[in-house]
Amino acid sequence: MRKLKEYDIGYKGLKDGNHTFDYSIDADFFALFENSLYENAQVEAHIDLKKDQQMMILDFDFSGSVTSVCDNCLESVEIPIDYQTKLYVKFGEVYDEPSEEIIVLPREEHELNVAQMMYDLVVTSMPIRHLHPFDEDGNRVCDPDMVQKLSEYLVDSAPESDEENDSDPRWDELKKLIDKHK
Repeated sequence: MRKLKEYDIGYKGLKDGNHTFDYSIDADFFALFENSLYENAQVEAHIDLKKDQQMMILDFDFSGSVTSVCDNCLESVEIPIDYQTKLYVKFGEVYDEPSEEIIVLPREEHELNVAQMMYDLVVTSMPIRHLHPFDEDGNRVCDPDMVQKLSEYLVDSAPESDEENDSDPRWDELKKLIDKHK
């Protein structure tokens, strides 16, 4: 099993210029995080780091898929990942994250661990709803038994209610006061 230390980038020893780092995000990677939302993936992460004296720019590029649970039928589904983003790292007195794209590292630091960043970026790059794709007929490729079972509990419309019968007499008296002051 991997350790978080494998995701440290020792930037103090790097010369100014461009550097590349490649990582594989899989089940072992997700196991590093307590209460992880996902258990398996086949994602390749490529990081281009541009370093100069005042700051670093990290270009993240993720491609692959994450195994999740379909929101319709609860079966496993592969969610494709194809995501690129930039992160700016500046140097200052104390650690700070003034925005989602900017991190300030203390000047005495010499390493940057990218594991949590990669986890967060992969998770937030996924769609909100995880669903099986459509087949050639335009139907979702969900487990038919589960879809049938769920359709048995589907409610087509809300029950009609008579507003007069549902009215609370205390509210009616308050409504009269409001109408009186108009």
